[in-house]
Amino acid sequence: MEKYFQTLDMASFRMMLEADSAKAMKLYKHVLQRQHDAGPESDYIIRMWKKDRGIGDAPSNGNS
Repeated sequence: MEKYFQTLDMASFRMMLEADSAKAMKLYKHVLQRQHDAGPESDYIIRMWKKDRGIGDAPSNGNS
């Protein structure tokens, strides 16, 4: 799984889009397909990568 995460890290680093945008998701799927021949499982890989990297989480508020 780490090889997929590294690929997504590089794609995220190079693109000039919000990491959680619809265009970014399309790019992530494309990169996984080109680099690793990932098909439908790319959705799962992206979801796990985002969870691991904390992308898309609601910002924590210290006043809770």
